[in-house]
Amino acid sequence: MKLCKKAAALLGAVFGLCALTACKPTSGPTPPEQFTPRDSATVTVFTTNDMHGNLAGSKSGKTIGVVQAAAIKASTENALLVDAGDATQGASFASISQGADVVRMMNEAGYDLMAAGNHEFDYGADALLENKGLADFPVLAANVLKDGKPLLESSAVLEVAGYKIGFIGLTTVSTATSTNPTLLSGVTFADEIKTAKEQIALLKDGTDAIVLVCHMGDNEKAVSCTSEQLLSGLSQAEQAEVTAVIDGHSHTVENKKVQGVPVLQTGVNFANLGKLTLTFTDDEAGAKVSATGEVLDYDAAMSYPLTEAGEQKAQKTGETLAAIELQQKEILDEFLCKLDHPLFGGYVCHDYVESRVVETSYGDFVTDAFRHYAEEFVKQNDLQPEIPVIAVENGGGISQSLPTWQSGGTDVTVGDVMNAFNHGNLVEVLLVSPAELFAVLEKGLTTTGQDDTGLLLRERVSGSFLQVSGFTYTYDPAGEAGSKVVEVRLADGTELLRTDSENKLLLATNNYVSASFEKGEKIGELGGEDMLVMDYLLYLSEQNGGVLDYRCAYDRILIANDSSPATYEVKLLVLQGETVQANRTFHLSIDGGAVQEVTTDEEGYFTISLPKGAHYLQLREGGAYVYVNNYSGTGTVNTKAGYYNFAFSVGA
Repeated sequence: MKLCKKAAALLGAVFGLCALTACKPTSGPTPPEQFTPRDSATVTVFTTNDMHGNLAGSKSGKTIGVVQAAAIKASTENALLVDAGDATQGASFASISQGADVVRMMNEAGYDLMAAGNHEFDYGADALLENKGLADFPVLAANVLKDGKPLLESSAVLEVAGYKIGFIGLTTVSTATSTNPTLLSGVTFADEIKTAKEQIALLKDGTDAIVLVCHMGDNEKAVSCTSEQLLSGLSQAEQAEVTAVIDGHSHTVENKKVQGVPVLQTGVNFANLGKLTLTFTDDEAGAKVSATGEVLDYDAAMSYPLTEAGEQKAQKTGETLAAIELQQKEILDEFLCKLDHPLFGGYVCHDYVESRVVETSYGDFVTDAFRHYAEEFVKQNDLQPEIPVIAVENGGGISQSLPTWQSGGTDVTVGDVMNAFNHGNLVEVLLVSPAELFAVLEKGLTTTGQDDTGLLLRERVSGSFLQVSGFTYTYDPAGEAGSKVVEVRLADGTELLRTDSENKLLLATNNYVSASFEKGEKIGELGGEDMLVMDYLLYLSEQNGGVLDYRCAYDRILIANDSSPATYEVKLLVLQGETVQANRTFHLSIDGGAVQEVTTDEEGYFTISLPKGAHYLQLREGGAYVYVNNYSGTGTVNTKAGYYNFAFSVGA
């Protein structure tokens, strides 16, 4: 035995052995461990995407909300709650704290992880990292790098019911162009397919299932790679490793199979809740998993059977939400002015931004505000007064109309403005050339012509479509891309030339748009978009006894060879609650002007003829404004009440 110990010591010195085991007598080879299969299990992954700060549920708006989502998760055995991005930007609930309050609510609700969406970057990479630091859950983006290193976690492995589920986060590379580039210094976006292949290879041997959490969507015209194209870009072996895809970004409802893989997306603003069911079985060959997808609409989610634990979770989550809303309320409810005429822009048509296609009253107002304060800047800094002052705002920068549909009245609050300008942009003053202005105008024009009703046909809706002040531009919808602009004239009638790179214009715009003026010279900042709009609201309303009386002439963005007929018809529904108002006479005001009588038919509709262009309508018997426009098609198609806001809801 002593010799054996000495030999072992020698061997340990040479080979690094640290324990005496080899000299123990043995009785033959160790028999293999007997395999014990894990119990079969069902794991339910509830999913959200594109909440955009709209966490509070609404019965009237049929939005589910974070309280019910938390309760459903708590009521379900072996459940996870996962978000596919664009949670921390949007409504004032998010923007007032740059997303921090959204993260606090997600913590309270019991979220297990999220993928970063493009709008998580709207406050800058540093703010995103601060929000990540607040989160009690992983924030994933495998293909996002900062100075060549991963900015966030690439993946997370969660163990539920004895099975390991790997989640890989992917963010659309279009974020590089859809987010203010000045906030993305050093941030790059790697190819989604290449990144997915790398991450699948890393996770496949240590997990029982792999789920891709993608903020990519299904709109091929909006992104370079959709979630469907991502799956199709994988090899068959790689596709076999992917159990499911949780998607976001395109605001669509998806419940489909691509290459045999379930893909789920729930729309926008908590209208639905995704439910991904993973069923695991185990044998000596390893775990087998099958996946099925379901999208729970408002009625299904609100009638979901809750356990006592779920009820308790709902109460606690609701209390936290109420406490945050109370903290924010004092700021958001601050009264600014009364509004004599609505300002339209943003999401007039559910998920369709009117100001991305046509001139809008809010677009005119906002750019007038920018130009007003730019002119003051010129005076205060003794700049050359002979340089023309103009202003532009990208249509995608206006998120809502004023007042919002929810406010239902003429009082304008701080929250109304913050909800409309929720990207955290600053307004800058630049010196630019006419040639650059032409180029940036062209960038936002995606039309391909008009149909016989005057509707503008388009390849896609572009957030780069410019609302303007201080000049007009005329474009041909059917013109060649890059050559659609026919004419640009300053307010005094001076025509600008497409080839003029020498003369200068003083331009006020937000710092997202300013990045498109690569040769523009920045000479100052005017402040945040939302603050400038609020200041201008107060400035104009104070001159009119506290009421803003702003009317849009719709004469700044003109169409060459306009094929629209002189008039068009709209057919509108009138409801009281959910009851159609058949064979009733009402008093209709058009654009705030003279009132005329209209009578509904047996189905509750009335039809009127309007001059071509944008109009807002209101029944004196009550209800929100209805906006219609033959050029965009908004309001000209019959829809059910409460969806596109193209029905009047009146009192008794």
